[in-house]
Amino acid sequence: MAHLDITHYKSLSKEEELAIENFANRIINGCTPIHKGFMDKAEAEREHGFKLYQGGVVPGNSLRVVDIEGIDTEACCGTHCDSTAEVGWIKLIKTQRISDGIVRLYYVAHERAIEKMNDEQEIMNQLCDTWGIDQSQILPTATRFFNEYKKLSTVTKKQDQQILNLQVKYVLNSNEETKLYRVKSEQDSPTLYFSFLPQFAQKLKEQNKGLVFYSNGFILGLIGNSENEALIKELEATCKEMSSKPVKSAIKKDVKFDYKIKGQKPVVTKDISQFSITGADFDLAKVAAILEKHSVLEME
Repeated sequence: MAHLDITHYKSLSKEEELAIENFANRIINGCTPIHKGFMDKAEAEREHGFKLYQGGVVPGNSLRVVDIEGIDTEACCGTHCDSTAEVGWIKLIKTQRISDGIVRLYYVAHERAIEKMNDEQEIMNQLCDTWGIDQSQILPTATRFFNEYKKLSTVTKKQDQQILNLQVKYVLNSNEETKLYRVKSEQDSPTLYFSFLPQFAQKLKEQNKGLVFYSNGFILGLIGNSENEALIKELEATCKEMSSKPVKSAIKKDVKFDYKIKGQKPVVTKDISQFSITGADFDLAKVAAILEKHSVLEME
């Protein structure tokens, strides 16, 4: 794969990328002759102007000038084709704004372009086989799937919140001696707990209770006191040993929650412990064993 940097004031849209690719391939398909040769620098500048240096000023008194008839003329050491047809085909892979005023175009050509197009067609073929449709139906089918996924995600989010609400209320209403409870989570990330748990922080603190949610990618706890430092440190150390990715941990002993509910006064909670540990491939059995060791009861 090669890349070309161009001067442009903003990122390119998909429509602009396609227009660039099509324009380049029309030049290629035009079989335009390419002339190459050395010229005196002063003579080349008089004949072609400073557009010769779009790739940068070339040192020395002699320039290798490449002229694509009627298209472009530049001082260049890298073009060796005698006709644009020899390029075969160009496939633009992506574009990226790398700095103010500079956009980078990544592309492949000739056999690599064919390989790239074949790879894309294979994806289309696999989608058709998997979904049992023809190629003309891929876009409407994908759009329908995505819209249904969004609806399902909304329903699932509400159900997850209802389940979490019931779990917290179970802990708050429990008369058992146990103050800490653990829940094996089915969530992909701890986002739900970060956004939903703060509303219960004050009640957990008042009752000196806590909840720990754990999965193979994260552990998160909200505890109504700061007396569980040994538990948190052991969890953190064990997770660092078994994670296949770098472990990130955030441990706060004195957390101030300012949870706002529309139509109600903000609920401010101080001096409550919160911790989160994220990584990958946490051994759930080991995590559960540590929690059990520190008298964290599993919620049925």
